[in-house]
Amino acid sequence: MEITDKFEINKTGKLMDFSIDHKEIPIKLSPDLDEAIKMLLWYVPNITSEQAKVNPLLLNPEYDDYIFKDIMASMKLGDRDVLFTEDIRENLANKFRGKLSVDEQKLVMTLADNSETKTMALLRHIRNAIAHGNFNVINDLVIGFDIKRYGERTEYRAVFKINPTNLLKALRKINIDLTTEEFIAKAFRKSGYRVEPFQEEFQRTHRFDLYAKKDEKRFAIEIRNYDFEKKLREDFIKEMIGKISGMDTRLRPILIINSSYLTEKSKNDLIKNEVIILDIKNIKKMQKGRDMVAEILREQEIYKNSR
Repeated sequence: MEITDKFEINKTGKLMDFSIDHKEIPIKLSPDLDEAIKMLLWYVPNITSEQAKVNPLLLNPEYDDYIFKDIMASMKLGDRDVLFTEDIRENLANKFRGKLSVDEQKLVMTLADNSETKTMALLRHIRNAIAHGNFNVINDLVIGFDIKRYGERTEYRAVFKINPTNLLKALRKINIDLTTEEFIAKAFRKSGYRVEPFQEEFQRTHRFDLYAKKDEKRFAIEIRNYDFEKKLREDFIKEMIGKISGMDTRLRPILIINSSYLTEKSKNDLIKNEVIILDIKNIKKMQKGRDMVAEILREQEIYKNSR
């Protein structure tokens, strides 16, 4: 699953006439689409709803492509089905009107700015189209338009033709599986670790986020979510070292963070206290099954023996 420039629309296969106007009022919705709409309007993360929770992972540009490709897989979208563009022209939008192929899904989107992630753009566009009634259902596909009108001119911000059952699968994944902890745990599992919530004396605690074990090595994992426009607080290192104090000596602490948010002094202080620092780049490699923790430990051992 990739995000490429291979997008294409075929006027082949089974063709059906499409109109944005709802023939029945209110429109009849399948159970999956009904649930998907409710989730989009009220429950997906990071939206302006009292029912929505904040999920920093979906806002993090560092993980953006990895998360969105996972969502593409849930929605059964390939690289020929998805297009990100700065401008959606009328002639492209018109390919989603009139006689349509109902054998394929397609998704065309703009991003609000350089900081918006693809996942949040997807949620925003589909939510806007549905909230404003700019959608209809044909042959088990939801076809919609996220638009902005300026008098007689229409600006197209997204157009989509998607399967509601696949959309619901993606929304459930977003709400349940795509949390920061689950994403990190998945990376460690792919590298051969057993991962579970961190416990002390057989009780879940918040001293660390996760516990990981591989062979005889055990680790306490701290995941640092941060404001992407700010540096870490100066007292963070003291807090981290304080967490280690009195910890089970069989455990090795791991800090997962964007290393650019650490000063050289901070890095050295952590390393002196036996903290393994994993950058986001390391996590991406672990998502592919490469054990970066073992590689770092080997490098540290070689360095110690060479002194």
